[in-house]
Amino acid sequence: MIISNKIELTGNPFVDTGLGVISSIARLDNVSDLTLSKVCEVYGNGDQLTRWNSKLKSFTQIFGTNNPLYQYGYGFKKGKGPSELNKTIYKSTLEGLLSAMEKPEIGERCWACGSRSDFDFAKIYKKAVEEGGKKAPENKVVGRDWFPLAGSLGSDAQSLPAASKPPHICPKCLFAVHYLPIGLILLNGRLAVFQSTSQEFWYDLVSSIVNENEKRINLGDYTTLGAKEGSRAFVNRLLTLFERLQRETQQDVPEALYVWRFTNSGASPDCSYEEVPNFALSFLQRAVKENLRQDIMNLLSSEGKRPQYSLYQSILGKRDYSNLYPEGKRNGASPKLYTLYQTCILDHSVNALYTAYKLAKTITEKTSEKDFKRMLRREAFSEQSYRNRSKAIMANMAEEGECTLNQYCDLFPSKEGQGVTVRWDGWNIIRFYLYHAKEEFPKIEVEHQPIPEVNQQLLYFASQIYNYYLNERGKDWFQARILKQMARRVGTMWLMNQFVQLGERELGFTYESWTKLCKLDDGTLYLSELLFQMRLLWSQWIHDGERSVVATPFIVEATNGLPERIKSLMQAMFASYVNQKGPDRFHRDILLRLRRKEIGEFWFKEKLTKKNSAEIQPLTDEEWEDFLIDERGQNIRIERLFQLHLALANLYRANKSNKEREVA
Repeated sequence: MIISNKIELTGNPFVDTGLGVISSIARLDNVSDLTLSKVCEVYGNGDQLTRWNSKLKSFTQIFGTNNPLYQYGYGFKKGKGPSELNKTIYKSTLEGLLSAMEKPEIGERCWACGSRSDFDFAKIYKKAVEEGGKKAPENKVVGRDWFPLAGSLGSDAQSLPAASKPPHICPKCLFAVHYLPIGLILLNGRLAVFQSTSQEFWYDLVSSIVNENEKRINLGDYTTLGAKEGSRAFVNRLLTLFERLQRETQQDVPEALYVWRFTNSGASPDCSYEEVPNFALSFLQRAVKENLRQDIMNLLSSEGKRPQYSLYQSILGKRDYSNLYPEGKRNGASPKLYTLYQTCILDHSVNALYTAYKLAKTITEKTSEKDFKRMLRREAFSEQSYRNRSKAIMANMAEEGECTLNQYCDLFPSKEGQGVTVRWDGWNIIRFYLYHAKEEFPKIEVEHQPIPEVNQQLLYFASQIYNYYLNERGKDWFQARILKQMARRVGTMWLMNQFVQLGERELGFTYESWTKLCKLDDGTLYLSELLFQMRLLWSQWIHDGERSVVATPFIVEATNGLPERIKSLMQAMFASYVNQKGPDRFHRDILLRLRRKEIGEFWFKEKLTKKNSAEIQPLTDEEWEDFLIDERGQNIRIERLFQLHLALANLYRANKSNKEREVA
């Protein structure tokens, strides 16, 4: 509001931008220094503002053609522009607004700024029109021809509250918005005004736009800044601002910059609002600091016409930006800019990027020229063969102590949900560094970035398998028979065998654990990523000379996933056998024979369809067959036999533990 001669910002983005423009034209160091006398000084006799708005394309984009400056009834002609009468009526109305700003603040509150005013717009407008020798319209009200998005009575898009009467706007707000054409920029085809958590930063941005527009006007260019440039002009403007701030001040990047994009012309006025957050501004500031402005401008010059894929929108959405990657004649980003983008926008750690760089160098050294060229294709890592080849190189690096599972997980973070799956981003990063493997890794200063922890469930089961084989067979056997053959011969059946074998002696090897570790949320069995991460761990431990790895038991709810009736039949069968022959005979006669495949499906069928308990009715043949089919009608015999075998192994382990506690 106006306090004495001083004019303060209002909180309305359109009014405040107009006040910022006036302050910039007055060459004020701070928008808070704006006074009414300065406003009058900038306006002068109104000739300059009227001349600008008579030619600036942004004026009609803001106010349409119903404003007196462009009304045909007052002499406007297409191709020639406003007549002297158009200009006279327009100036007279603005002068009336300026005079009304000096009056005391009484009356109804302004819908734009909240200050009080008994100002009568119709009276001022009528006087201006009649002095021009024309008949004034009856009951003239404030509409979109005088204030952006000020809808009349309901259906128009409005920046002001909808109501059953015309909006009441004070003279200060009505006057200020007529300086908007000099302070606007087009962003993806729409006019844009700004707000910020930092008034100083906001004013610097507005001033930079005003200065650019003044230079263009002096050269006879009245097109709107940013026309047909998508978001490039805005990004360029921010980079220019950061360059100047770097030279002149130590101003911090604001927490956020807010963008109001709007259109006020035609039958479909509209307004949208978006935030340019601190991370986005910090990225652009750091790019300037690292002398990467030209790198960014080179990328922007090759952008297509779809704004959703632009650098600006990619930054706001924290998405990867396709122009970063070389393709065809496009060189992509420099390694330094790419690294900065990945760390500031996509939150990858420098350690993860360096891991990708090291892997890219190793791939370059160990791949034929023909295959290397194929790996540079955008779709290369969509092919399983190239991913497998790269993973084999990672495993070899782990055996040589040059790669750890922690580093791998930093480059390929886990997805949420059951099973072990990872995000795809890492393959894109590797592909980028393949183009730059012969260059030095760029130096980027970042705060400490901790390496993510390994999946604790995976760590526990991997350690138990590792400890078992090293104790039973030794390091050399494990390295030759397990590690060297994992890429070809170690798969689902092998891992099932580890579960049923260790389920006889170790905690946690249950069907519930198997489900959480080895199945996706939709129930699909997925082991390739799990086995690869185990392979990296084992290679790392072998290299480090670990003889035994201690890991905290990962215990989930000890359920075997069996229907209650089958679960009860299994427990009854186990108890009957152990009571008659003892647990050792059960281990020798049943568990070992199940492991050696000497007994299997027919043995389980016989036990579950045969009367073994007076309390529990055995299964019928039909119920047994139904048990071996899933809800989709698929045969799951192997899964069911594994489930039953694992249930017996867990019963045996629990019985043995109870006996040991009793002895103790």
